[in-house]
Amino acid sequence: METILISADKKSDLTILLNLAKKLGMTTKALTRAEVDDWKFAQKIEAGMKTATTSRSSVMKALGK
Repeated sequence: METILISADKKSDLTILLNLAKKLGMTTKALTRAEVDDWKFAQKIEAGMKTATTSRSSVMKALGK
């Protein structure tokens, strides 16, 4: 299964896409603002998990403490 997120400025554009998805036999789900924010936050966490680890002292130095 593959998933995409689509945002549009006009509700009428989304309606067209939702109707097309339904005709193609795809399922759709509208996400709340909180769900979208959670997804974006999770993406940032995941990206951060792929960076090299750093020492506490270098973090404190970067924070100026």
